[in-house]
Amino acid sequence: ARRRIYDRRLFDHALRYGGAGFARTVEMKRQALDRLAEADEPRLFGNAQNGLGLALDNQGSQIGGPEGSRLLVEAVEAYRAALRVRTEADHPVAWAMTQNNLGNALGDQGERTGGKDGARLLAEAVKAYRTALRVRTEIDHPVDWAMTQENMALVAEALADNDTCMDTRPHLEAALAHLEIALKVFDPEHMPHNFEKATENRTRIAAKLADLDE
Repeated sequence: ARRRIYDRRLFDHALRYGGAGFARTVEMKRQALDRLAEADEPRLFGNAQNGLGLALDNQGSQIGGPEGSRLLVEAVEAYRAALRVRTEADHPVAWAMTQNNLGNALGDQGERTGGKDGARLLAEAVKAYRTALRVRTEIDHPVDWAMTQENMALVAEALADNDTCMDTRPHLEAALAHLEIALKVFDPEHMPHNFEKATENRTRIAAKLADLDE
């Protein structure tokens, strides 16, 4: 329990200030997993694997080169391990969260990889997001639903930017549609940060579409 508190503080500190927080969180998660048997403590095992994936994804996204790519691969592996126990039937909300996180890691990995392999990873990210939306519905979980919609928009934009893409318009139009949907939930008064970020993404993608018409 103390480790969960400490590594969460380290993770939050790294999100805000950078530094070694993600690496230390990864270390603590690995130490915890050394003491957790998947069969005996499935809930704690799933929580730790999901947390490990978050830390690895954020750390890998900050680091360039082969090391960053390796961390992103490990993040995907951690999320897939978490999904062995975070099942849709038994833990639907946690399952959907991990599917969304898996989509994020696959998307980061796909952007980093580029080419055909990158496009394949981005397509896998889309699949993970769509899977998460089986639980993250607009009616039951509107904020999570909107966040996944925005994530899908960013992956669609990445697919348009991938060097194998022959026609960027469909991907950019899909990205714009996802953001319009998300902005139905991201109220500027109650969710100003989410609203501002989604609006910036919408403006950027709309500009890319406008450039196609010039």
